[in-house]
Amino acid sequence: MWFNFFKIRALLVFSKDDAQSDALKWAAEKLSCECTMAYTSEDATESYQNIHPHLVFIDSRQSKTLDPTALCSKDDAQSDALKWAAEKLSCECTMAYTSEDATESYQNIHPHLVFIDSRQSKTLDPTALCRAIHSIQGSQYSCLVAVVKKSAIDKEDGSIVSYLRSGFSRWFVENHNLGICLNELIQIHHTDISYLLKLRASQALFSALDSCREGIIVTNLDHSIQYANKASEKLLGYSAEDLCGKNAQTLCRAESVKADIAESINMQVKKGKDWEGTLFHKRKSGENLPLWSRIQPVEIYSGQAEHLIHVNECPFNEKSFASEATDLLPFVKAPRKGSCDVRSFSGETGLNRRQSFAKFHPMTVEPPITKVINMILATQEHSPLFVVQALDRVLDILRSTDIYSPQFTGFRQNHPDDQVASDLFSGLISNSKQVIRRFSHEAFRGVPSTGAQPPLTPSGVPTLANAPAKVKELLEDVNEWHVDIIQLERITEKRPLIWVGMAIFASFNACSLLNCDESVLRNWLSLIESNYHANPYHNSTHAADVLQATAYFLQKPRLKAIFDPIDEVVSLIAAAIHDVDHPGRNSAFLCNTGSDLAILYNDLSVLESHHSALAFKLTVSSEKVNIFQNLSKETYKEMRRSIIDMVLATEMTKHFEHLSKFVNVFTKSVEAEEDESLEPSSPDLSAMSTPENIVLVKRILIKCADVSNPARPLNSCIEWASRIAEEYMSQTDEEKNKGLPIVMPAFDRTKCSIPKSQMGFVDYFVNDMFDAWDAFCDVPELIDNIKINYEYWKNEETLRQKGLEVQEIIADT
Repeated sequence: MWFNFFKIRALLVFSKDDAQSDALKWAAEKLSCECTMAYTSEDATESYQNIHPHLVFIDSRQSKTLDPTALCSKDDAQSDALKWAAEKLSCECTMAYTSEDATESYQNIHPHLVFIDSRQSKTLDPTALCRAIHSIQGSQYSCLVAVVKKSAIDKEDGSIVSYLRSGFSRWFVENHNLGICLNELIQIHHTDISYLLKLRASQALFSALDSCREGIIVTNLDHSIQYANKASEKLLGYSAEDLCGKNAQTLCRAESVKADIAESINMQVKKGKDWEGTLFHKRKSGENLPLWSRIQPVEIYSGQAEHLIHVNECPFNEKSFASEATDLLPFVKAPRKGSCDVRSFSGETGLNRRQSFAKFHPMTVEPPITKVINMILATQEHSPLFVVQALDRVLDILRSTDIYSPQFTGFRQNHPDDQVASDLFSGLISNSKQVIRRFSHEAFRGVPSTGAQPPLTPSGVPTLANAPAKVKELLEDVNEWHVDIIQLERITEKRPLIWVGMAIFASFNACSLLNCDESVLRNWLSLIESNYHANPYHNSTHAADVLQATAYFLQKPRLKAIFDPIDEVVSLIAAAIHDVDHPGRNSAFLCNTGSDLAILYNDLSVLESHHSALAFKLTVSSEKVNIFQNLSKETYKEMRRSIIDMVLATEMTKHFEHLSKFVNVFTKSVEAEEDESLEPSSPDLSAMSTPENIVLVKRILIKCADVSNPARPLNSCIEWASRIAEEYMSQTDEEKNKGLPIVMPAFDRTKCSIPKSQMGFVDYFVNDMFDAWDAFCDVPELIDNIKINYEYWKNEETLRQKGLEVQEIIADT
């Protein structure tokens, strides 16, 4: 079994083919080497320049047949053996018989290996040829081998030293045995050539280091500088030659390396850990430059640190903030924070919980506010502390939900004598924009109205107790992401919402929190479901699907930590009603047709406004269905506000606005939790639990639930994709028949591609939002499903395109 060799290039320089060259050639061929023969110094030099071999054998044995300019005048047994070995190893073997040919061949092929016939000859100077080859750029990555007579090794004078000083990598004692030549080539491959290839590859690493903005310095344990990249030269004003050999500590201002700091650095290094902090570096010009520095110990083989890597971050903003450039992400923490700024903890399931938003990529459609925040974060990185603190306050204001709304807190107290202003404030402003209060669930419990009798359960409304066996079996998985809502639709005769609703509301103790009888909740669910239309997609099955997704999200530890129980119930109610009475046409269609709803709502959030308005109208229409009837007026008002806000958030025209606010606000909140919470069991969630932030979380929660089809298991994803496509194609059909503007041309029935539409929706709407949601509440299963489903649609689209091509070919014939 042969080694898995790469193609190595060998150059054999002999005055003639002999047993020795044949043996070496055989060994090279055995190792599939590319073997080149050169018989003169000229040929050898030329061959080396052409192929840049990894390995060179030069015949240094005495030869009477070589003229002064010839390296190898003819093949002999040695050159034949080496050539055979090279061909045995599948090497590309080139022969050169003069120094000129050898030099030209080297320049053309740059072989990995060069054999030069150095057997004593009055007419050949192998040393001169070796030096000529080394004058060619890149020759340091080739192995040059001198082929010498056996008598050369008999002397006890270290005669190989002269060859090594001349530039040879090693010598090969003349031997025509094919096996010896083959094994010699194998040995050279695994030693010299392997190391030379790694050395050549390392040049790419040095080029990459020179392209970094950060200044990188490598020292030994005594802080003596051994390497400095170009960024270090720019930062400090010294050339790399000037820096090498200097003590890195002498580059720092004395007062910035106090005894305690120096001790801290040494302790961290001894422990094998990184040290991070700000150090003032003295530039060659004499000025002091504060640089955020990271000192990292590097262990190679001794089990202890042997080198130190100093990474100094560049304080200069060399790149513009053009939209085409790679923007600094708002999720990347400012480098002034401690070294332990990225950590994870294990949740109840034992899975690593990702907390950092730093993994985000730039959003597909980036709003201007994100670019502004990016610029401020970049400015903060290297600003004085007082500037950083001021900019933190600026960021707090920008991250608020209503940056154009004035703050009226304490207005009456500040204007006690201005009754007119106070009245105007109360009547026109405060009621519409008051801060949402946060109550514990006990505060939401109302007192039953006196004399109110609990309504009876109509015989037509089912209960969980008398649910069919198949329904009960499916509802056992109602809290799992893989639950099959489509199957539930089939066995409940298209009434899945009431069954899913009863199971989920019961699990969240909704009746107790709302202080209503269970029969009222059943009646309400039945009434809401009956007002969903039999659309292909926007029907009660979709409502049940969104309700189940909402409940699944509400079980996540982070949401449990920041939501009150009433927040959970509000979210469930919003999910159940969010598309009630949907006509199977979108808002743009209603506006284009001048529908009553579009006129009623002034073409603004037409459907979403209608869904929430009708839901409340139906709910308060009778005591038998009014789940809010036993709540206080204030409590009902706050719940109504929150439910309406969540339903309105499902409007896709506000998608990027809601997502940007969520990302920008919770970047800071999650970072604060990571930085301040050392124990995963006791995170500081106060920043996340403000009323304004709870609103943002609820919006993204219902948005993710509403468009979660691409994150469902593949079979469900395919079914939902077919349904939404059919509904949109039906709208397009009607638009074409009535001569209306085509709202969604991609859903023209004659040319619609479901795979392509799904891929586009995932690319532009799903990926960014679910990445953010996953980072916030940990839903890896959904992310995996999205990737799997995307690959499925991608393959389907490829097959569809191939089918179209076949059809075109058939049509042409």
